[in-house]
Amino acid sequence: MARTPKYDDTDLLDRAVDVVWRRGWSSTSIRDLEQALDVKAPSIYRRFGSRGGVGVAVIEHYVDRVVRRRVDKYLSGEGDPVANITVFFERSVQQPDTSEALRGCLLTTTSADDLDDAMRDAVLIGVAVIETSLRREVERAAASGRLRPGVDIDAATATLSVAMQGFMSLARAGMPSEELHRRAHAVVSSVIDTGADRPTTHSTRTEEGS
Repeated sequence: MARTPKYDDTDLLDRAVDVVWRRGWSSTSIRDLEQALDVKAPSIYRRFGSRGGVGVAVIEHYVDRVVRRRVDKYLSGEGDPVANITVFFERSVQQPDTSEALRGCLLTTTSADDLDDAMRDAVLIGVAVIETSLRREVERAAASGRLRPGVDIDAATATLSVAMQGFMSLARAGMPSEELHRRAHAVVSSVIDTGADRPTTHSTRTEEGS
């Protein structure tokens, strides 16, 4: 009779995301994964094919469980697009209600590692998910005439996307939340009229962990 697996793939990938996010991909060995997942190396290889296969699965799982939830919540395509973008930046660098330091973004930290083509593609797909949602909000802001003079949709989207990745690196490096927030507002207001003196509203949905 076949042995019942200890964990399903969702649970395994939750654990794998945690260890890779904390240690970094280059510093995560199969031995580290064995200990974190409480699964022996042969089982890991059977499930994911190789260490690289684990990496791709980790990135894809992170995009599905964290990135898509964040963009669906804060870049929803509803409400004030400028407020949505601003809150997306604010919440991305918000200090957690624990003593744990900010981890930044797994896509950002992993992109600095030596990756094979499959992992690199997985990271870029995740970045594209964020950028596509940012672009939609920028297009909505442009439709209401709120882009800064001389700034087009492509430039605004690229500026915000690159800035977000930079903020995630600075957050992981330990920059204080107050300074991260100040810089986030400066970047958003450099490409979009934020209407600081005007009341704005943004769409909200039930908070999901990330």
